[in-house]
Amino acid sequence: MNTMQNKTSQPHFYDEESMGAWDRVKEAFRRDWEQTKHDLGLPGGHELNQSVVDTVKQATAAESIPADDRPNPPKVIGAWSEAEYPIGYGYAARRKFGTAHPRWNEELDKRLRADWEAHTKRAEHEWDRVSRLVRFGYEHQPRH
Repeated sequence: MNTMQNKTSQPHFYDEESMGAWDRVKEAFRRDWEQTKHDLGLPGGHELNQSVVDTVKQATAAESIPADDRPNPPKVIGAWSEAEYPIGYGYAARRKFGTAHPRWNEELDKRLRADWEAHTKRAEHEWDRVSRLVRFGYEHQPRH
């Protein structure tokens, strides 16, 4: 039992079912906390390649939890169906903004990110996961 449980009595709603559910999610939350400490530069944090999406999937048993202090496998977009939309977005952006922004830059990145986030709501399409594909589409120079 942890220190917090020793210092407080358990409320009436702490039953076997809720405690079993907690046991399933607490490791995912612990991993998220370790990643957060690492990201903030706080002592004791670990790079676990843990995102909010990973935490939710692990907490709901949709994804297994790696062994203690082992990182999640890297995220790789491998199927064309997953890459097509972000690359196409970048390609279309180049046609629209290429004259004003012949090279990828911070201003363009901010503009495209804001538009992307306003129209894309799927977690697997978070900007940080797809921005390299968007940039690839933007910087693509067709061969003539």
